[in-house]
Amino acid sequence: MIYKHDKRIKFYRLRQIRWQRFLLLGSAGVLTAIISGLGIVRFSSINVSQFFGSRGKHATGIKASVIPTSLHKSGSNAPAPAGTPISRITAASAIMKLRKQNCNLFGPRHPGLAHTSVPELRKLAQYEQACGGAVADRTSVFISTPKTTEEAKSSGIWVASVLKAYADNGIKPLIFMEPTAINGGNIDLKTIASGAYDSALSDFYLSIQSAGISNTQMGMWVYLPEGNLPGWTTTNPTVYATIVTKLATFQKQTFPGSLSSIMLDSASYSPGATWGNGHYVSLLPYVKNIPDGLIDSVGLQGFPWSPPASQSSESQLNDPKTYMQVDLAMEAARSLNVKNIWLNTGTFHEMYASQAGQSIFETDLQRQHELDGVLQLADEVKTHGFSVSIHLFAQNKAALSEGTDWSYWNKRPGDSQSTYVFKTFAHDAATDGIPIWLYDTTGN
Repeated sequence: MIYKHDKRIKFYRLRQIRWQRFLLLGSAGVLTAIISGLGIVRFSSINVSQFFGSRGKHATGIKASVIPTSLHKSGSNAPAPAGTPISRITAASAIMKLRKQNCNLFGPRHPGLAHTSVPELRKLAQYEQACGGAVADRTSVFISTPKTTEEAKSSGIWVASVLKAYADNGIKPLIFMEPTAINGGNIDLKTIASGAYDSALSDFYLSIQSAGISNTQMGMWVYLPEGNLPGWTTTNPTVYATIVTKLATFQKQTFPGSLSSIMLDSASYSPGATWGNGHYVSLLPYVKNIPDGLIDSVGLQGFPWSPPASQSSESQLNDPKTYMQVDLAMEAARSLNVKNIWLNTGTFHEMYASQAGQSIFETDLQRQHELDGVLQLADEVKTHGFSVSIHLFAQNKAALSEGTDWSYWNKRPGDSQSTYVFKTFAHDAATDGIPIWLYDTTGN
């Protein structure tokens, strides 16, 4: 990242921003207590300890009695009787004001993004417009897993075209390789682990190489993302480690200078466990059998969540210190002997948009509180000697089956107050020296 401020200005601005966050978040807890005492209901509480509480070791084994935070395989909720859409916000949010910062702290924009054929890059042009510069250090693309030689060759050619577009525009790619079939549906993970698709997988990387992609242009690849969530066919840690090892090995045999990564959720699910029955426990079972030196970074996922409007709000997650358990990521990174950690998160404007009468909304102020909390966790990770980045998932999926809007504007930056949530987050991340990675797209 290229910032316009020298180190002295950056230091004093960082101190000022952190003080502003303290005042806002601390005041939120006090105001919540006061207003709750007046009998205002249907609001969730934020108190100072949620953001500035003990930094000691978390208690492992806490049950995650929530529908999980997966962006790709959301838990099912049967439609409940129609009700009035509500906003589960803090009482303080009704009084306090949104912090509004400009994010013009980055180097010049990439001029060709709006005209590329890759929808993720076209969307990135809007974020660069919002901040007037190259705000994202890396952006992501999701791909499926080939099972046959024919699929490997055709998929390899397509992926190579995407990687070339990234290289031509000077953007670093983050490739999420999911265990989904090219023609749809999940692939059985035990079949992948057995080696049934090894020939096709080897051909896949060779096809990319044959198309002229270099080690650097490959970017960073994430294998079996969310492998500890029940969205795939099993959460078995041994199967997970076998697949990650297999795919990363194929990659680095063909592209020895490229980067491999993993991303696990903060909540882990035992094999056969259903949504809502995860636990915040050690991730070591998932990483201990991955050979040292194969993985270059560890990603940790955590998102806010709320039950639909007709259900009690008691189980909602709006505290990043709960849904983003950074101690687990640091433990896994030490086991893999890596020094790079990235946090995958986002904030929602609306959930359950596809379910009549069940919509839940978060205010811009609540979303800002959550991102402030994630930034504080990222700062904490840095104090332990790791480099850290934040990958922000920001796609509007309200019209899709998931029914969740993670975006920060409607059609263009500035047409919603939520734009300031993103701009202030980008400003604060830059001031803290934390690179932003991004997923959003102009398509579905």
